[in-house]
Amino acid sequence: MSPQELAPWLERIEGAQRHVQSETGAIKLGLYRAAASLLSAPRRLKNDAPQIWPALQKPWFPFWPALSSKPLHDPADFAWTKILKQAHRDIVEELVQVTDRFGRAAYDSKVHNKPWNTYYFNLRSHAFSEHLNQCPRTAEALAQLPTNRFHVCYSAIQPGGHLAPHTGPTNTSLTAHLGLANCDGARLFVADTAAEYRDGEVLVFDDSYVHWVEHTGSEIRYTLMVTVWHPELNPAERFFLEQAAKLIRT
Repeated sequence: MSPQELAPWLERIEGAQRHVQSETGAIKLGLYRAAASLLSAPRRLKNDAPQIWPALQKPWFPFWPALSSKPLHDPADFAWTKILKQAHRDIVEELVQVTDRFGRAAYDSKVHNKPWNTYYFNLRSHAFSEHLNQCPRTAEALAQLPTNRFHVCYSAIQPGGHLAPHTGPTNTSLTAHLGLANCDGARLFVADTAAEYRDGEVLVFDDSYVHWVEHTGSEIRYTLMVTVWHPELNPAERFFLEQAAKLIRT
């Protein structure tokens, strides 16, 4: 997508940012910024160089300080991606048992040309216990990951479908997609980078960057989507962010 084609989406994304922050309120946002400054201090003191945020990194909430960022990550940099790859066959066996129970994704948009459907395991720190019990081998794999439980689900995109450019809520999180089935023809775009989905392979990216998905394949593309903590966060930061997720509903 050219800069000219992306420009209207950036206006929409920035409008959504303003709406979310307005709905959250000045007091909560002020507390969030104060906690971010305090809890990130040990990391900031090690690197006092000014941080410049990339133009296409636009999380809903204020930037959390002193976290490195890039659009796409090498899955080999994260040992936990091997857990997902090894569990691929078991996860697919459970997926096929629940495809008729998918619902509309919480963040689906009217601008998407076809519905984005999901089967949730976690959303904004809430566990879907019935779904986890229905898919025990998937649940077992998820329990071994550093997931923050913000957005964990089976994800389905229709043939010829796409997810329009959008961003995630925070730069404290990374997102992993495990290709489950029918990934031929599906591509992920993150800022100015792109990657092909493949069955049994994992993509890791920072969803606080503008990103979108296109699926030109002839079958429904299924993935397992998992959000995980940014690896540079310290335990105190993780604890605060877990509690904040319960108080700030978007």
